Amino acid sequence: MHATASSAAARRSRVPLRHKALAWLGAFAFALALPAQAETVRLGGTGSAIGTMQRLGQAYQKLDPSFTLEIVPNLGSTGGVKALRSGATQLAAISRPLKAEEAAAGLQGVDYGRTAFVLATSKPGVQGLSLLEVANIYAGRRTQWADGSPVRLVLRPASDGDTAHLASFSDDIKSALALAMGREGMVTGMTDQETVDAIERLPGGLGTATMALLLSERRRATPLAIDGVEPTLANLTSGRYPYVKTMTLVLRTDATPATRKFVAFVTSEPGRKLLGELGHLPPAAAERAALAVPAR
Repeated sequence: MHATASSAAARRSRVPLRHKALAWLGAFAFALALPAQAETVRLGGTGSAIGTMQRLGQAYQKLDPSFTLEIVPNLGSTGGVKALRSGATQLAAISRPLKAEEAAAGLQGVDYGRTAFVLATSKPGVQGLSLLEVANIYAGRRTQWADGSPVRLVLRPASDGDTAHLASFSDDIKSALALAMGREGMVTGMTDQETVDAIERLPGGLGTATMALLLSERRRATPLAIDGVEPTLANLTSGRYPYVKTMTLVLRTDATPATRKFVAFVTSEPGRKLLGELGHLPPAAAERAALAVPAR
């Protein structure tokens, strides 16, 4: 039995990627054709993924009316993984790499796209900032927009991944963020949605977001060009806009068939098309074949 299984695994490892991709697509199509019992899949995780997953869940439900995706809000990436490990959810959406100890605990990550990490504002007429201007605003050296109205910063907690991500823009911005964190009376968004809510509510609001969140939730905040480079998919593809988050779905190795079929849909051509409309650059074809999670 063991020798046979090992031989089969060796043969599978020699199958070209294009054959694996075709086999995966066939498995996905076959899975959709099978009659299914009603099942709810619960998902929690990063706020940047919530709107996208809701839209994908709605699209998949048109193909499989027995499927329901239930979103558990306000968990964040780490909270989403904890909920998944505890069995409270069947899927987690995260915007950071899966940790080695999480993989060792029986979790599997499937990257479904990269999305631009942006600075966004509610200030009409503002289209972009330079890295120097961003550093001056966060350091408190610049407190007004060009028309003299105040800039209202919306921070994230010091321990939040978005704070570290913004700090990685430049050494000057990293130092400026430390100064901003030390100033009294600063507005802080505890979640991705709360942060964008505050940006849109405050006249002259400025803070971090992702294109995935702004597009999937149809937000009013304007994403800004950095040093003249807009956060478009074309600029992500070329590498001209370097500030990105990789978005990942995490499932258990013993995931339910409904969970696996939904993940398969997310990485299918219809899923990829919708992801592109919602500000994601999906993995390339070869990456997609390697990451595919066939329905069981």
